[in-house]
Amino acid sequence: MRKEILNFKFLIFNYFSFARVFILCAALTPSGVIAAVSGGSQSPFELGGSARTLGMGGAAVALTGEGDGFFSNPAGLATLNQNEFLTFHAPLFQDTIYDSIGYVNPIGAHNSFGLGAARLGTDAILKTQSNIQAVSTFNSEQLQGIVGYGFRLMDGVDLGATVKYYREQVDTYQGSGIGVDLGILYHFSTDPKDLQKIGYKNFTLGFAASNALQPQVKLFQTADVPARIFRPALSYHFEPSSANSLWLTFESEVTETGDPLFKGGLEYGFENSVFGRVGFDGANPTAGAGLRGSGIEVDYAYNQKDLGALHRFSLTYHFGYFKDPLQAQKIDLLKWAARSYSKNGDYGPAIQSWKNVLGEYPGDEEAVNSIRDLQKKRKNAVQDQLRTARAAVARGEFDRALPLIAKVMGLDPGNPEARELLKQVDKKLVVSTNYIRGVEAYSKEDFETAVQYLQGVYELDPHYRDVKFLYHDAQSHYMPLQSMSKESTALYAKGVDYYMGGQYQKAIDVWRQVLDKDPKNFLVQRNLEEARSRLSDKPLPVPRENKETKETP
Repeated sequence: MRKEILNFKFLIFNYFSFARVFILCAALTPSGVIAAVSGGSQSPFELGGSARTLGMGGAAVALTGEGDGFFSNPAGLATLNQNEFLTFHAPLFQDTIYDSIGYVNPIGAHNSFGLGAARLGTDAILKTQSNIQAVSTFNSEQLQGIVGYGFRLMDGVDLGATVKYYREQVDTYQGSGIGVDLGILYHFSTDPKDLQKIGYKNFTLGFAASNALQPQVKLFQTADVPARIFRPALSYHFEPSSANSLWLTFESEVTETGDPLFKGGLEYGFENSVFGRVGFDGANPTAGAGLRGSGIEVDYAYNQKDLGALHRFSLTYHFGYFKDPLQAQKIDLLKWAARSYSKNGDYGPAIQSWKNVLGEYPGDEEAVNSIRDLQKKRKNAVQDQLRTARAAVARGEFDRALPLIAKVMGLDPGNPEARELLKQVDKKLVVSTNYIRGVEAYSKEDFETAVQYLQGVYELDPHYRDVKFLYHDAQSHYMPLQSMSKESTALYAKGVDYYMGGQYQKAIDVWRQVLDKDPKNFLVQRNLEEARSRLSDKPLPVPRENKETKETP
C-alpha cells in the first residue's frame, strides 16, 4: 500500500479517515506504476544501479563482472576486478523519480564490497480536505542504503550478502527497518579462455533471495513486512575475441504468494565500446544501448508500460584494478613483453601477449586499446606489403616480390591475395629457372637435358622469350625422327634404303634434300657423314682386259 501512495501523483489525503484514503489509493493506483517502480517486490532497489540490466529485461541475477549486478545478487561482487562508480536516474509515472548511486571496490582476488543508496520519491503531492479542496502539498519518499560483500567460497562458487536499511516517509509519517539479501553464483568454468569457445562451460547459475531477513517498517499503526522474493537464474557468456562479447540471461521471480515472473535478455558488445540490448521484463519487451570509452559508460533503457513509455539513463565510471602482488608482477612481465613486441612491430606475438594480459585481467584498458591499435597497424602493413608485392610481380621482379609475400603471410597467414601472388611468383620462378638451365644445356649440346628443362617452360608459358624455338630445336636433335615432317620422314627412309643397299651416293643425295628442309637435323647430318665416309672407303672398280690386243711373247 505504501508503494501505491508513493507512485500516485495526486494523492487524496484525508485527515478524517485514513481508511478512506487507502481505499481510494487501492482503487485508483494502476498496477503498472507498482511494476515500474519495484518489479513486484516492493523495493526501490529492484530497478538496480544502471540502465544496462533494465535494457535486458531486468534479468541481472546471473550477470557477472559488472558492478550493476550487485544490486540484484551480492554474490556478483566476487566476480569484479575493477572499481566502479554508478549513478542512475529513472523518471517514472506521475512525476515519480528514482535515483541511485553506488560504488564497488575489489579488495582482493574474488573479494569485493559495495555501497549503495537510492531514493524513490514524489514531490508536491496535493493535500486536500474532505471537500476535495487542496490546502497544501507534501512529499512522499522511500530511502534505502545497502552495504554488500561478496567472496569466492571455492573454485566456481561465489557467495554474497547485503544488509539494507530502509526508510519511508509520507508527509509527517515515517518508519524504518533493516533487512538482508543473500546470493550465490556457480560457474561451470572460471578460466576466461573457455569463454572463447561455445560449450557448456559458458554457463553460470545464479540464485538470489531478496528480503531473506525482512525489514519491518511501521509507517502508520501496523508494520508492513515486504514479501520474500526468490530468483533462480542462469546466464550464457560467449567472448569470440577480447573486445567482443555476447550475454544471454534468463531469470524467474518467485514470491511466497504470487505467480512466478519470467525475464530474459540479450546483450552484444562490439569492440568493448558499443553495446546493444533487448529483453523481456515479464510483461513487456525492453531495449537498450550503451557506449563506453576511457572508463566512462553511458547506458539507456526503454520499455513500454500500460501508462506509457519509460526511459532510463545511467552513468558508470570504471577505474583502477585490484592487483594481487604476485599477480601484479606477472601482469607487469606480460605487459613488458607485449610492449616490446609492439615496439618492434611483431604484431602477432604482441597481440597474443596483450590477450594473455586480458586473460588475467579482462577489460584491461591498455590491453584492449593496444590490441585494437595493433590490429589496425597490422592491417595497414599487410596492405602496404601487398601493394609493393603486386608492383614487383607486374615488373617481373620475382626475387623482390617473394620476401614481400612471405612478410604478408607472416602477418596474415590466411590472406587469399598473398596466396595467389605466391602461386604466380612460384610459377614465374620455375619458368625463369628452368629456362636458364635449359639454355645452359643447349649451349653444351646436351640436348636431352635441354629438352627436359625447356619442355616445362614451354608448357607453362609457350611465349616466354625464345623458348618455343629452343625447345623445338633441341627436340629435333634429341628426337629427330619425331620432329621431322611427313615428307622429310619419307625422304629420310628412302635414303636409309639406299644406304643399306650400298648406294651411298644416292643416299647422300636424298638426305641432302632432307637437310634443305631441316638444316639442323643432327641425325641426318650424322648419317650424311657416315655415308660420305663409306663412300670414300669403297674400293674403285678394276677395268676389264682386252684379250684381242694382248701381246704374246
